[in-house]
Amino acid sequence: MSVRNVLDTLFGMIPLLDRIKVSIEESSGAIPKASTQLSSVTQATESATVEILNTLDRMTGRIDAGETSIGVLRAGIEAGSPLQEQIAVIEKVLMDTRQDSMAIAMALQVQDITSQQIAGVTAMIEAVRAQLLDVAGQLDREHERSTSQMSPQPSGHFDSNAQYNLTGERQQTADEIIQQWQKVHHE
Repeated sequence: MSVRNVLDTLFGMIPLLDRIKVSIEESSGAIPKASTQLSSVTQATESATVEILNTLDRMTGRIDAGETSIGVLRAGIEAGSPLQEQIAVIEKVLMDTRQDSMAIAMALQVQDITSQQIAGVTAMIEAVRAQLLDVAGQLDREHERSTSQMSPQPSGHFDSNAQYNLTGERQQTADEIIQQWQKVHHE
């Protein structure tokens, strides 16, 4: 290959490299918006989760009040009365409802896991963005401009490999902790 051919090839690559640079700059410019959108999703799911947990807390309070009232009723009714059977049915319904509300509360761990995964993705996206800008030779100039555009980074630590798990072992451990807590607060 002659020097002329090498020079022609190199000069032919300049427009291609310019297009690649422009493409990288355009792509990296969209990353802060994507990060902001991911942050918005996390905030929305957190808000919804808090609302659900507050509702479950109110339900638990009503269940407690119902169980207390049923205990008073049971004490005032003669043994062997047909009402005793009805009270037992109501107690079972309240107990099942309590267990269902606890299952919902435990299932809401998915929100925390999702927010950790989103934080991991956001960090990865920002790292890719920095690398793209570096490759394009724009890191110094763009860094000053983009720092004000970057979405806030998640506070605290996160586990981007967090997973929602339906195994019975973790649920059983959580149930035992809740039962112990209930014993302490009901005695």
